[in-house]
Amino acid sequence: MKTTYEEYLAENIPCRGLASDPDARAIFEMLSEDKRIIDMIDASEAGKPALTPVVSIVENYYDLHRPATFDLRKKFPRSAVGCMVKSILSAFGYLPVRPATRTQKELPKSAKPRYFTSSACYAYEETAPATMRIVRAVEEIA
Repeated sequence: MKTTYEEYLAENIPCRGLASDPDARAIFEMLSEDKRIIDMIDASEAGKPALTPVVSIVENYYDLHRPATFDLRKKFPRSAVGCMVKSILSAFGYLPVRPATRTQKELPKSAKPRYFTSSACYAYEETAPATMRIVRAVEEIA
């Protein structure tokens, strides 16, 4: 099963104050969509920060709604988004790259980030307790 917002909050103690924040929940739900999870995993497999393919989605949401309680110009909301990615990808067996000094990487300029400068990189860990997997298949059109 995918990580829920409540599980994200339970796993990330500093983020528990976001329990009733509708904008934080909306961003979590956007990041939890299948296509976005696949995009983040593909970026991870390519050695890029997981946030790379979805940073514009998060930043566009912020620009459109300008939530006062989830201001991406401040450090905590950006860190909270990073924790969201971590919780979402952990269900698929993807954990932050080790050692910790190699985890954070600058976002590529091609992603055109406006509020984020870096993001964590993830790698698949066979021993991680995954509850989900991505299945890709090629099928003949009948």
